[in-house]
Amino acid sequence: MKRNATLVLGVVALCAVSAAAQARLDGAYKFVSVSFPGGSQTEADQKGMIVVHGKHWANVRSAVGRKSWTQEVPESERAKKVVAAFQGLTAGCGTFEVQGSTITMRQEAGANPGAVGTSSKWEYKLDGKTLRLQPLATQGVEFQFEKLP
Repeated sequence: MKRNATLVLGVVALCAVSAAAQARLDGAYKFVSVSFPGGSQTEADQKGMIVVHGKHWANVRSAVGRKSWTQEVPESERAKKVVAAFQGLTAGCGTFEVQGSTITMRQEAGANPGAVGTSSKWEYKLDGKTLRLQPLATQGVEFQFEKLP
């Protein structure tokens, strides 16, 4: 009986730590940069934001200078412009859980249909207003965001 009580207390404590971490992450963060092997991109290249609330997240980033199109453009040319515009777009949303310094993000909707229904694990660091996210599956990649007021 004592062992079960200890186990239950341990699970409750773990849930409380996870909930506290999630509450600490709550907010809107603007995209600052991403670094990866062989290069990086900054706000000069992409604009974006990640919003975290409760157990939910949403992220959108788009390339600066994406070209728009109109219905007056011939259909064959319009299709090329649409494809080019969406190649510079990243979007997703879903739910997440925090365990220690690891976030597991489940994607429920997104620009990439192949990512919908999948989960990914990220190491996170929150230092003041700076949020850093590193995908555990891809070494050498780091996203940096700045918390908005």
